[in-house]
Amino acid sequence: MKKHYHGHRSRLKERFSQNPESMFDYEIIELLLGYVVKGKDVKPMAKDLLKHCEGISGIFGYKSSDIKGLGEESDLFFRLIREFYRRVNLDKAEKEKSLVDSPDKVYEFLKYHIGYSEREVFVVLLLDSSNTVKGYEVMSEGTVNQANVYPREIANKALQKGATAAIICHNHPSANLKPSNDDLRITRKIKEGLSLFDIALLDHLIITAQGFLSFKREGYL
Repeated sequence: MKKHYHGHRSRLKERFSQNPESMFDYEIIELLLGYVVKGKDVKPMAKDLLKHCEGISGIFGYKSSDIKGLGEESDLFFRLIREFYRRVNLDKAEKEKSLVDSPDKVYEFLKYHIGYSEREVFVVLLLDSSNTVKGYEVMSEGTVNQANVYPREIANKALQKGATAAIICHNHPSANLKPSNDDLRITRKIKEGLSLFDIALLDHLIITAQGFLSFKREGYL
């Protein structure tokens, strides 16, 4: 006997093809899970996942295999989607001629790379005199106050890429956007160190899955 959810899934696909904006978030998740979980009604799983993530924006930061009925394949599936978005944004940033005219653009570029990470990741964007991205480097992983983030290393990366400016960024897995004393200290240290090589520090962003803080916009830099 044909399972009831087979016809339901077909109807969902038809609705999506005609008017995706009309669908509920759990229905979008339901469609996605249908490509990973075979032979089961995934509607309860989609609703449960959405509930535990506290909204669709939290899915990339949640271990979906913790939901009954889901497994490692679903984790891999959502990681794949996140990586796809990261690469799309990387491609856009590399083609963008004025990345630094707004920290929002930097956030969109890095959100899917470090915003959902459970570990602190410190990265640097290297730019030329026309603010075109020349390079993107992960400088360290771990807590920023313990990480070896040296201005000379950033300067060397910049010189190798022919960059004249840098934007540094790191994430807060706690989702707290308030800069710590270590964040402020490291920012001053890097700014002073880069200036010795005539490299400008344009901004420092703290990034989470929900938002960001710009040191320049908030007056810390």
